[in-house]
Amino acid sequence: MDSFDITRLKRIVKNTLNMIDKSREAIYDIAEGARRECSRLEDELKQLKIEVERIIIQGEELEQQLKKSRMKLALISKNFDKYGQDDIRLAYESADKIRIELAVNREREKFTIVRRNDLERRLKETYGTVKRAEELVNQVGTVMDYLSGDLSNLDIQLEDAEKRKYLAVRIIKAQEEERSRVAREIHDGPAQMMSNVVLKAEICEKLIDVDLEKARAELNNLKKAVRNSLMDVRRIIYDLKPMSLEDLGLIPTLQKYVEKFSSESGIDVKFYCMGKDKAINDKNINLTIFRVVQESLNNIRKHSYTKTADVRVEFTPKNIAVRISDKGKGFDTNLLKVEKDDDSGGFGIFSMKERIELLNGTMEVNSKLGKGTVIKVILPYTEG
Repeated sequence: MDSFDITRLKRIVKNTLNMIDKSREAIYDIAEGARRECSRLEDELKQLKIEVERIIIQGEELEQQLKKSRMKLALISKNFDKYGQDDIRLAYESADKIRIELAVNREREKFTIVRRNDLERRLKETYGTVKRAEELVNQVGTVMDYLSGDLSNLDIQLEDAEKRKYLAVRIIKAQEEERSRVAREIHDGPAQMMSNVVLKAEICEKLIDVDLEKARAELNNLKKAVRNSLMDVRRIIYDLKPMSLEDLGLIPTLQKYVEKFSSESGIDVKFYCMGKDKAINDKNINLTIFRVVQESLNNIRKHSYTKTADVRVEFTPKNIAVRISDKGKGFDTNLLKVEKDDDSGGFGIFSMKERIELLNGTMEVNSKLGKGTVIKVILPYTEG
């Protein structure tokens, strides 16, 4: 097969994957719409059941009133000569009025019961729509697994030595930049703080025999400085490797991180986990997914100017798919097309993409100015 055929085949498979992915997103929207409709119908049905109960109680009261009215009419008939024309007329008018109200109430009851039954039927059908949409999502996910796997194998076969060399250089550079960042953080944070601790300890040493109260105050400041330094060290350690990944697993760690990020940034981030949460055998996959979410949310905080975002994690039989989206200002994705010798811009996203490709995964960044950004990652895994 010549290069033209291979390029054409890759384009066909890629277009097919894009169409299937768009179909899956459409099914997501249908499922979300059906869930919202279920919620609305449930609320309406609840109110309608209350209304039916109220109408039934009102009907029972009217029947009691009609019974009493008839008893009064029977009494008037037996003692006709004891009642005046106005009393007789009022008694008959009252009885007629109650009969009319009762008839209207019964019609209202029938109509309300019909509405209730219709709502129950519509709610049942909507539940069915949600169930079918979820089944379709799983089926489309399975198709995506097979096609994505084939495309990944094709890319691996076509990858040449020059690309691998370039990838290795970029990884080394990323490692060196990460080391420089950590060194800078330690120098600007804990190192400066520890220098301050030494200075305050010397002050305490001089004050302890001169002014005990000032010595106590300085010791209190010293304790605060040590506590802040400890918090900085823990934050740096967590950024290097979150320990909760091994203790709690991927999904609980992501949930905690998203909650913490939302609280600190003021951005309302919704977290969704679809499919059964599974223990992933490769720790690198867990860490890579966490880094992707971390880097993406940090980019949202810095650049998107949005107040909401979504993080979705979906488990399929062979792959784990991650989707981070926002409705922020977006950007021109052409700016991310960094040439091999160009060291400017987009390095965080490229580093994530290269790391994912090392794990035989794929990453896609879609963004439009004014319409937000969507980052999609698919990684194969084996269950532990």
